[in-house]
Amino acid sequence: MTTATPSQRAAWRRAALAAACALTAGAASAQTAAKAPADAGEPEIASYTFNGEVKLSSDRKTRGVSDTFNRPGLELTLNAAHESGLLGMLQLGTVSKTPFAGGSGATVVGVIGWRGGNPEGITYGAAIANEWFPGASFTAPSSFALPMDIGPDRRSNFNTTYLVGELGYKYLTARYLHVVSRDFRGINSGMACGPYLGAAQTIVAGGGDPTNALMGAAGCYGSGFQNSRGTQLIDLDLAYPLRSDTKLIAHLGWQNVRHFKDFNTVDYRLGVEHTRWGFVFGAEIAGAAAKNRDMFMATNSSGKTRRLDTTKLILTLAKRF
Repeated sequence: MTTATPSQRAAWRRAALAAACALTAGAASAQTAAKAPADAGEPEIASYTFNGEVKLSSDRKTRGVSDTFNRPGLELTLNAAHESGLLGMLQLGTVSKTPFAGGSGATVVGVIGWRGGNPEGITYGAAIANEWFPGASFTAPSSFALPMDIGPDRRSNFNTTYLVGELGYKYLTARYLHVVSRDFRGINSGMACGPYLGAAQTIVAGGGDPTNALMGAAGCYGSGFQNSRGTQLIDLDLAYPLRSDTKLIAHLGWQNVRHFKDFNTVDYRLGVEHTRWGFVFGAEIAGAAAKNRDMFMATNSSGKTRRLDTTKLILTLAKRF
């Protein structure tokens, strides 16, 4: 029998140890494969994400028009997304009771949809969204004909339902929204034509001639009572990182209101967001160019009138979680 040298014995020990390790690893692997569903000790990859944001703004605008009577507003946004592409959003925000008469001073937006594609390249998606204004409504005459034939009042609310299509590429996102509810944010003949009759009453009370106002009302109601279902909206949004903690925000939007062109607008905003100390600080210039600016004026209970589409500097402070 040949006696092994010390170097040979060391090599055998290393080989035996390697074989034992391989055998143990193979057994452990098989056991893990057989019991994977029941092994609670292994970390699991989350199949969904959830995040939220609380934001305070010096003015809370939607499509360039103030929802808060040019005053500060607050909103809470919750987002959820599943690995399958399903997504949902719930947003609670404050609004003024001046443009949204009779309401609770709040709005609720709910979205459910799906998004696919490559986040580093092209993305696409579709959703249905609904906007509620709890308790907010208004009444206005349902018809008018000269000389003074005023129809019964009709009650309307501001709730709106949208179908949404989305296409994105890296930092740029385009959305198309189609209104499928009866009205878009309450826009109908009552909202558009009723002010003519209000103006006529004011003129009469002041001893003036209301003829022009009444003629305007008759012309506005001339096609019967119209709603704004079928309104189309287009949004282009850019969020470009200037550096790791700062990004450029830009938006351009078009609003084409069916049957009521005076409410058509082009809205815009341009600003920056900077993250520091766990907060997001923002500053932007935002407003709207309206076909008829008179459609975006509101008067509060104290008699103060403000233009809600005015371009202004808006400051924001947000906390994400």
